[in-house]
Amino acid sequence: MNIQPISKNKFIVRLSCDDMVNLDITYDEMDYSNIETRRVIWTILDTVRQDTGRDVDPSGNLVIEAAPDTEGGCILMFTVPAGTKIENIGTKKARKNSTCIYEFKNVDDYLDFLSVAQFNNSTIRLFSKDEKYRIEISNDYAEKTEHALNEYAKRIGRDYVSISSTHEHWRELSAS
Repeated sequence: MNIQPISKNKFIVRLSCDDMVNLDITYDEMDYSNIETRRVIWTILDTVRQDTGRDVDPSGNLVIEAAPDTEGGCILMFTVPAGTKIENIGTKKARKNSTCIYEFKNVDDYLDFLSVAQFNNSTIRLFSKDEKYRIEISNDYAEKTEHALNEYAKRIGRDYVSISSTHEHWRELSAS
């Protein structure tokens, strides 16, 4: 995800094909009346907040323009109408979470991932709920094993809500 501020009230978000897969949406499925599209927009705006310190309320006045990207991704332009307040949550760049959450449909997918993943000194925490599995791993390790993760798991997020929700509602099976 590439975030490019244009002005105080405009920014562009470029989603790669991999970003679209991780967000579990296609350009053709984008429709703000669809709950999944709204989930994606909230996730994107949360990432914008984390990366830039701009806190844009998606339930307020916000114009979103979408266009397909030639490489299979999507380009989104966000415009906050003049007079709408944009909160700056700090003068410094907001700190990114150092971990992210991935979910496996079943234990077989998790075990298949383990068979191809190379574990070095990365911290991995395993969680379970309703016969599904989640792992919390460092962003660095996720980048190194991105292809295997995308094959066997779905990225839930690296935002505070995804991580906290997993910690609160999922049972931790192990810590390494």
